Parts: sequence; structure tokens; C-alpha cells
Amino acid sequence: MSRYLPLVLLLLSTIAHAATSLRVGNKVLTIGDSAVRVQALMGLPAMRTFLTQETGGMPNNQMARGEQWQYAREGSTVVITIVGGRVANIETLYH
Repeated sequence: MSRYLPLVLLLLSTIAHAATSLRVGNKVLTIGDSAVRVQALMGLPAMRTFLTQETGGMPNNQMARGEQWQYAREGSTVVITIVGGRVANIETLYH
């Protein structure tokens, strides 16, 4: 069983990939950029999902509200999580 673990982990890593930056043309979108910059680089999202996300150090009764914006891009879906008007996470889902 343990000899198959690296293969399983490799397969799972190709399904979704989280990053701290994303190249958009000749520009780069990074964690911490504003939601306005996301729209300037990527345009309007194909889908917006509203969520409540815990952020580090906040008590359970004080949750940060956020959104996940989805963009179709070159055979993949880019999911950008916006919390407090800033990019909190960038994830690429491969089809």
C-alpha cells in the first residue's frame, strides 16, 4: 500500500493546484491584490459564489465574508477567493 502512496499523491496534485500568483497575459495577479484589480485583469467572473470563511485569529462568532469567483481558462477553471475585498486564494482546477 505504501508504495502506491506517491502515485496517488501525484494524481491528486494534478486535479487542483493552489498558487500565490497567476499570470494573466503580461501581468501577474497575486494574493493580496484588490478585487478591482482581479476584474481589471480577468474581467467579470463566469460564476460568483458567496461564502463565509474563517480567517486566522478570529473568534468563531466573527467570520469574514467572502466570495469565490470562477473563470474558464485554457481547459481549466481558475477559482479566486476574495475576502475583505482582497485576493485570499488562487486555485486552478484542471478538467
